[in-house]
Amino acid sequence: MSKANHEVHDSRAPVAVNRAPVHGLSMTPHAVRRVGIVGANRAGIGIAMSLLDADIPVTIFELERASLAQGIAKARSSYQDAVLQGRLAAASGERRMALLAGTIHFHHLKDCDLVIEAVSAEIGTKGKLFRRLDETVKPGAILVTCSSPAEVGQLAACTRRAGEVLGLHLSCPPHVGETWTLVPGKASSGQALATMIALAQHLRKACVVSGRWDSNVSHETGTSGVDHDAAPWQIDQATE
Repeated sequence: MSKANHEVHDSRAPVAVNRAPVHGLSMTPHAVRRVGIVGANRAGIGIAMSLLDADIPVTIFELERASLAQGIAKARSSYQDAVLQGRLAAASGERRMALLAGTIHFHHLKDCDLVIEAVSAEIGTKGKLFRRLDETVKPGAILVTCSSPAEVGQLAACTRRAGEVLGLHLSCPPHVGETWTLVPGKASSGQALATMIALAQHLRKACVVSGRWDSNVSHETGTSGVDHDAAPWQIDQATE
């Protein structure tokens, strides 16, 4: 990761999401000290900003340097606008940007505790992406897709960690949306779900669980928060 792409150089200990058991699941969440995001489009940057606002370091991957730089510039511009409008201290904006690392090298995601896929692509391409993530990211890390709920199980089947694969439906834009809808697959573990719920709570998001895990089921339909106007994303082009 190059310095120009905002590699993290933060001397403070990383923030770990609260690991107290989640009510109703009796599971202790995994610690989330760094989150990876695949895709520097509108959705990816929005998710990144939600995490940065909570002092959680983020590594964001894109295929092309230009797209990566454009996405990071959008985040910086948003924080600068907030400073000019008096909604954010300048030092706070700079601190958040210092927690954002951009890369075009896939292996830089390997130490993330959680990776969120936020790209526009057909299911075959996303399947290749999830196989690659499964091979690259450390054991136990959670893989999250912003795909349609129907695709969560298909993507989980492309990995050797189906218990750590979930879906996420976001409001648009993600960094100002107040609700996260979590979509567990049939094989998703209670611990993975508890981790995502704890993360949503840490980000002060309302959290809805769609499916078998909750008695107050909210079945989400329609499109996800992904920027579907973006050019198709091809995992085959990814560099090592």
